[in-house]
Amino acid sequence: MAGFFDRFRKPEPEPVSAELDQAGYEEVLDLIRADRKVPAVKRIRELTGMGLVQAKDLADAIEEGRWAPFPAPGQSLADRVRALLSQDRVADAVRMVAQETGMTEDEASRFIDGLDQP
Repeated sequence: MAGFFDRFRKPEPEPVSAELDQAGYEEVLDLIRADRKVPAVKRIRELTGMGLVQAKDLADAIEEGRWAPFPAPGQSLADRVRALLSQDRVADAVRMVAQETGMTEDEASRFIDGLDQP
């Protein structure tokens, strides 16, 4: 009987073929900022091979500042914060510090204010 029911099972999802790299992240972020979320989700799917739900969840995370590509090796949190500040992305910097350190957003904001700016 097991063989009979096997045909009703959904196939296993295909594994994600690639990670979203820095260039892809910037491209998707630009689409999201231009209020073009559907093309952003489509682009994530093209770049990574993710399913629709996974790509939508990733687009939501990028939009909310909860996800960014891994930093370059040797790049400190302070350096990444300075890079975001140079792009006038203060809210993204605060979220990143809070997420990576466990600080509250108020504490993260004070941390950022205390950084020496180049």
